[in-house]
Amino acid sequence: MNIFSNYPSIISSAIIPMIIAIFALGFPLLIQTIGRIDDKYNSTMLIKTFRKDWISKCFLTILIGAIVSYIIWLCQIPPLRDWGWFVDNSALILITISTIALMAMTFFIVYLTYIYYVPDELLNRLIRAYNKTHKLSKKKLYFDAISKLLYYSINKADEDLARTLMQFYYDAFISFRKDKEGQIIEYPQEFYNSFFEANELICNRKRKTFSLFNNSALFDLFLDQYQKTVVSAKTYNFLWRLIIQSVLYDKDDVIIAYWGKAHQLCDFYMQNPNAVYNDKYEIQNQAEIDKKQRERNDFIEFHYALGGLLMYKQKYNTIKELMYYTQSIPPRYVLVPESMEEVINRYMQIDRNENSNPVYYVQRYWFPDINGINDDGIIRMWIKRYIAILFIRQYTLQEYYVYSQRLEMPKLPHDLSELKHWEEELTSLENYVNDYLKQEDVLKELGLEQLCNQNWFEENNKIRPSDLIANLKTEIENKYNKIKAEQPIASNKENEFYEATKDLLIPIFQKYKEIFTNNEIGDLYEKYFINGQHYTLDKAAFSSNQDISYINTDSISAEAVAMNFQYYALNALILIKPQKYLLTEKDLFKAIDKLNISNDFVLIYFGLVEYFKFYNISGLEKINDKWYYKKDKDKDNEIEIIEIDNYINDLVSQSAFILRKKDLPNMIFNKVKEETIQKYHFCEPIDETFNIYAKINDLNKEDNEEIRKEAEQNNNQVDLSQKVLACVDINVEIQYKPNAKCIQLKVFSQFDDRGKANEIEDVKTIW
Repeated sequence: MNIFSNYPSIISSAIIPMIIAIFALGFPLLIQTIGRIDDKYNSTMLIKTFRKDWISKCFLTILIGAIVSYIIWLCQIPPLRDWGWFVDNSALILITISTIALMAMTFFIVYLTYIYYVPDELLNRLIRAYNKTHKLSKKKLYFDAISKLLYYSINKADEDLARTLMQFYYDAFISFRKDKEGQIIEYPQEFYNSFFEANELICNRKRKTFSLFNNSALFDLFLDQYQKTVVSAKTYNFLWRLIIQSVLYDKDDVIIAYWGKAHQLCDFYMQNPNAVYNDKYEIQNQAEIDKKQRERNDFIEFHYALGGLLMYKQKYNTIKELMYYTQSIPPRYVLVPESMEEVINRYMQIDRNENSNPVYYVQRYWFPDINGINDDGIIRMWIKRYIAILFIRQYTLQEYYVYSQRLEMPKLPHDLSELKHWEEELTSLENYVNDYLKQEDVLKELGLEQLCNQNWFEENNKIRPSDLIANLKTEIENKYNKIKAEQPIASNKENEFYEATKDLLIPIFQKYKEIFTNNEIGDLYEKYFINGQHYTLDKAAFSSNQDISYINTDSISAEAVAMNFQYYALNALILIKPQKYLLTEKDLFKAIDKLNISNDFVLIYFGLVEYFKFYNISGLEKINDKWYYKKDKDKDNEIEIIEIDNYINDLVSQSAFILRKKDLPNMIFNKVKEETIQKYHFCEPIDETFNIYAKINDLNKEDNEEIRKEAEQNNNQVDLSQKVLACVDINVEIQYKPNAKCIQLKVFSQFDDRGKANEIEDVKTIW
């Protein structure tokens, strides 16, 4: 009890000055430390970790607690009740404990300050904090803070610190990829952001003689060589950005170092799995093989794009290093072709995605300073130029084995469209190859100086590139023509031809048959016939193997038949020799009224009824999809109107024909003549109601020699072996009364008709 008898003087002379001293000196020291951290590492991220450190938080908490305890003691608040000695001296106990804790935390904060001033100590502390926490937000904070130390090590060339950092990053990447074999990996965004900025710093600094950052250490982290994960599109995009940085800063050594790691990864860790067969000799792991092949193709495509970028930036010395890079003897090349077959196949793949995605390469492998509507085409062009260099390189490769035929060309595709594509692409490849063979300075930088000698190919018994490509183009042309001539007509295409013919012709024939069926025509009539149409078309249009996209080839013959039929079927009305009047629109129905006809007549309109309905003609109405005209609403004068939408025949268009129903022409769909059936190999009619016959005749077949020669004469062509004769035949008989009475009322047009329109008074009845 006596110890605390003079506690006010103890507090005033010892404890309070201690609190004030720590507050006055320690707190500014803390602020100064934060400022020094920013100056040293140029990072506010490390200030955040300093503030969130448990020592920093405890120091501030206890400092505030000490100040609060001092205020409580200063107020001298008496206890409300007598709770004993402890409560009576609680202010003293509280301020004493606070002061002792504050003194202890002062030593801790000094220790923490020391740690933040020593990068190695700070790195170890941050790594421990990163590994300990499981919250993603805190992991991101500590990862970003550690990245600031990476930037510091780059700027200060602190190699020891850099090695510790890289070990941390290797562990972090391995931990993230753990148990994800075969999965496509997208890393957290902070992984990408940190290394992009780090690579920028590496590119900006002067090269050191010996440095961890002389190689592609940052690239290597994203190339999984052991855990068998799959590189994602996002990671490819990030790697491309790193490559762009390195190329723009002329860090060719980094590109070469990266190429070596990529070569190793592709050679040893991206091999296709061996096929596993069952008892029926069927591959059981085909899905796994296809997946690995896609992964390998994406990886190799990335590096062909890199070659195109280096060609665009004219870094020929770097290309020389890359295209002859190998890790084995005899040399084995992975990221560049080892045979001409691989060169050609790769060249043919460049434009493969153009139709499905016209910005395929821009989205994945953008080139700096290339913008505009044709930027994807420019990128593809530079990749093709790179492959053209690889084509030339094949001539310089030694053949270590008997079967190593470096200049052996690939097997040709069987697809016609692919053959056409190859022929077009080989022309551009030949142009690029010949262009570079003329550039001696470029060939020397690429290590191909021996090809500058014009006689090198003859001296080394090598076929010239232009001849090699020309021979391949000749093979393509021969195979192309052979396939087009010999391939059979596909049954499904033939059926489509029949169905399209029926779908087009039957509705037209039905409509005309309903109009022109006259059983009262008698025996005194004239007649003429309408026949089918034959068209010479590419056989590929009716085959499974097509070179281009064919549109409407299945209906072109039927369309010609339909057009011909609709034109000539109506000529029967003209052959009747009707009385013709030219009238204005407003006088047309007035003229009909003047003729005073009854319901035993019929009106045939060509493209006029829908037009006249907007005139609100009295008596013109539509009943059950048929038009009628009633004069004065008299039932006996209800005249049927036949509407025909036909603008093909100028002789009848924009006209109304008036005649008795018994004088209508008659239409009969006869069977096609037997000699026609035999000649064109028709079988049964595809429609028996209208006797429609259809057939696709292969003009390359021997039994079609007669019709082929006839078609060649009609088309003035020497060889139709790649063609078919698409035949659609009908035998329509049109019967008409030559002396039938008929009036034609034609709408006058000042543009089409000469003279002037008739007056109503000119119209006279002929019945």
